[in-house]
Amino acid sequence: MYRYEIVADARVQVDGLPTDALLHYAELISFLELTPWEGPPYRDDKPDGSMRRMVFGPDGGGLVVYVVLEQDRRVVVVSVTWIG
Repeated sequence: MYRYEIVADARVQVDGLPTDALLHYAELISFLELTPWEGPPYRDDKPDGSMRRMVFGPDGGGLVVYVVLEQDRRVVVVSVTWIG
């Protein structure tokens, strides 16, 4: 299992999510704590990179960008965007 962390800017972004998106975000974090490498790479030209992305919410209305720190078993969320 990986430990979830979030940077301050992303915390502000999560605080601004609509109430109905928060459940979907929480489900995504639970998923990332178990299988963070399932997210596609943030950059297609770096398929093995530790920076990853994952959509969440109804119709994929949210996007989380995160970094997997394998040596520490940590997932650090660096950006949360909601367009849904």
